[in-house]
Amino acid sequence: MATISHHHALSSMGAVPDSQRAKLLKSAGINPQWLLDPNRRVHTDQAARLFRAVMVALNDEWMGFTEGGTRLGSFATLCELGSRCQTLNELLLKACSFYRLINDEIRLDLISDGDTARFAVRLRHPEKDPTLFLTEFLLVIFHRMPSWFINTPIPLRETRFRFPAPPHVDELRVMFRTQLRFDQPLNALIFDADLLDYPVQRSWEEIKSFIQHAPAGVMTIPGTEGTLERQIERMFNGPKDSIFPNLSLGDVAERLKMNTQTLHRRLQQDGTSFQRIKDNIRREIAIKHLSLNRQPIERIAEITGFAEARSFTRAFRQWTGLSPREFRASARR
Repeated sequence: MATISHHHALSSMGAVPDSQRAKLLKSAGINPQWLLDPNRRVHTDQAARLFRAVMVALNDEWMGFTEGGTRLGSFATLCELGSRCQTLNELLLKACSFYRLINDEIRLDLISDGDTARFAVRLRHPEKDPTLFLTEFLLVIFHRMPSWFINTPIPLRETRFRFPAPPHVDELRVMFRTQLRFDQPLNALIFDADLLDYPVQRSWEEIKSFIQHAPAGVMTIPGTEGTLERQIERMFNGPKDSIFPNLSLGDVAERLKMNTQTLHRRLQQDGTSFQRIKDNIRREIAIKHLSLNRQPIERIAEITGFAEARSFTRAFRQWTGLSPREFRASARR
């Protein structure tokens, strides 16, 4: 999934004071005005930065939705421990024992019953998660992180929830892409027990990179690298500091061996557009350069494919609510 919903972007800041929310959104490259529109969606790169910003602001990886919280670095430690595991079964059992050791706010359990396995998530104080954000986020983490470790998308038979179907149930269908069951005894991921024998395949270097960029690694659905949007993104992602390619919709359609009307329609069905994909890539390139180096604004405008700095500044302010110089100063702070 290349975007997350308005509901989840807002819910992630549920424990953040209202006075700080605009600042966190801008630091994540999200224009706060966008969230006034419930139909707006947030790109997964922006969402990952927002979630990280909330964690840092609260010094809590569970983002204020538990009684005692969990300090920053806990997930990184789990991933480091995961590097020593041989199989998916070992990895999931390690996650259960690790979080049981550091606090009792979240209970994880792996139950294997015949040909099915169940990975259950329970909050000690579910009343502190009124929008269900943390419950859903934990289920996403413990589906996608293990899938990444074994380098194989874990096909889910079902996803079960203790609560009734929420208003954002359609979003859950996109997030989990399997049968959803509500009002169940446990929040749980159900999958084939045979998968528990799958080997962990990631090198230590890959795991270090995964930790460094967390939670970005759990923001996309495993196995979506071949989607139409990702194919288009790869056409625009060139070598470091290369100029953004001047590709039109027709150019991309030709490379994909389809006509422009078909490409436009398929992107529309996926809830995106050619211009939105280009803007997302340009924004991420700009944010990376503004955050990590001191290149002149004019040069960054050139790299991102703008003819002049003024046009780049106007577009960047529309994307994030800040000018490039304001964003750079904020990133340094």
